[in-house]
Amino acid sequence: MQIFRLVTATVLFFSILFFSGCASAPTGGNDAAGLFAQGEKALEEENYLTALEKFRAVKHRYPYSSRAVEAELRIADTLFAQEAFVESEAAYEIFREMHPAHPKIDYVQYRIGLSFFYQIPDNSARDLTAAYRAVDELDVLVSKYPKSGFVEEAKLRMTEARKRLAEHEEYVANFYFARQHYLSSSYRYASLLKNYLGLGYDEKALYRLGVCYYHTRMFSNSREALQRLLREFPESGYKGEAVALMKRLDNKETP
Repeated sequence: MQIFRLVTATVLFFSILFFSGCASAPTGGNDAAGLFAQGEKALEEENYLTALEKFRAVKHRYPYSSRAVEAELRIADTLFAQEAFVESEAAYEIFREMHPAHPKIDYVQYRIGLSFFYQIPDNSARDLTAAYRAVDELDVLVSKYPKSGFVEEAKLRMTEARKRLAEHEEYVANFYFARQHYLSSSYRYASLLKNYLGLGYDEKALYRLGVCYYHTRMFSNSREALQRLLREFPESGYKGEAVALMKRLDNKETP
């Protein structure tokens, strides 16, 4: 699967290079440094098409110059600035594979994570593959380059991405709970507590997990969840309902 992703990313990246390169005409006697400077100026002015043209010209006309590798990175940066995040992710990933020892490799890793982060949909009901990838890629930065200047920002983005994932998990749990599919919802609430602890979902998840376990006759688990709720959230809005349910557990009553 990783090889397939890399091949797909490579095809996408070099397709972008090829078609844009075909559309651009030679620029006089400009050397690599001159073209690169023109690309930088265009990028600064948010003239992204011109920036891509200039950086790609460096890449194609002067592949052995010292500017060629930097031009590759700036192509990815320009795509990112354009908010073409699928393409920027592919470009950064190719750069990482081709230049793993580059001095800015921590930055590249960070931008891969951000490219996925900005693909996360707002609707928690939609596919959140990008959120999982964002967390994974940003975690690589934090663990592999702990002294990077991008670590703190990466941690913040990871938390945001994990909150999106937690929202999705709660959405599915609530969906099953509302339909009284208590076994299925118990798995989701338990997952919420295991994987997304401390993100603001614990109180409700504990109470509803207690309810789910009660209805599936897992009484000891139900009591444990409710006791934990009352212990960790003594002023919980679910306190009255939790106490009442624990009395039912004592009496083994059917609701």
